[in-house]
Amino acid sequence: MSLSLSGQDRSEILALLDLYRDWGVDCALDETAPHRLDRAASLAISPLRQTQRPVRSLPHRQDAQSPLQARPAAIDPEAAQAWGVERFPDSALARTASASVRPHIVPGAKLMLIGDAPDADEDRSGEVFAGETGRLLDMILPSIGLDRACLSQAPALPWRPPGGRAVSLIEIRECRHLLVAAIIKARPERLILFGLTPLRMLMDEQASIARSRGSWHPLRLEEGICTETLVMQHPQQLVSSARARREMWKDLVFLAETLESGSGG
Repeated sequence: MSLSLSGQDRSEILALLDLYRDWGVDCALDETAPHRLDRAASLAISPLRQTQRPVRSLPHRQDAQSPLQARPAAIDPEAAQAWGVERFPDSALARTASASVRPHIVPGAKLMLIGDAPDADEDRSGEVFAGETGRLLDMILPSIGLDRACLSQAPALPWRPPGGRAVSLIEIRECRHLLVAAIIKARPERLILFGLTPLRMLMDEQASIARSRGSWHPLRLEEGICTETLVMQHPQQLVSSARARREMWKDLVFLAETLESGSGG
């Protein structure tokens, strides 16, 4: 008996075969569907095509640790010193990142910009606020008389999470001392926190941008360092959200007014 298929059924079958091909499926357990209710299914392996994909051997492991631990991002002593620490923690993020993003410290700068977790451009270059984020900042900061090159800058943490996912609470706690060390090294009077990650690293692990923006918040760090923080939307939000653009402009006006008057809060 022939089996008639609708156009939708054929499309779904072809889509499933395409998925199998993308996954690298090249053999079946059985050419025919097993009758599971009346007999045991045959497990004879039948190749679907003549050629098979070559199997790539895994790198030889010389110890019990993952070979990713040998990546330069995990053991770069110069990058660690740029953050104001002697060495980086043994973080899984360091073993998956392409590079350690370094802070940009301007001696004597009274204002410091803190970004979120590194994005793909920062991960490739190792430079803070690289790519589109930097271009956006270079467009909006001069509107209130600020030059980004004259300001200290740092990402919330040195490494990009795999795939650009959100930073976990464990990673926030693991990397907080790195951000604090960079701030102590720069010794700014005020911080601008762009995005949720630096806000939760420095202020409150349960904080939200909506409840935190619009005013200066005092921040006391180690070694008796006291500073003030202002929370803003991350510059990337300006591209996709009209509301974020309005909020950013209000925060920029507030920043300009308080910097000019020399007052906070």
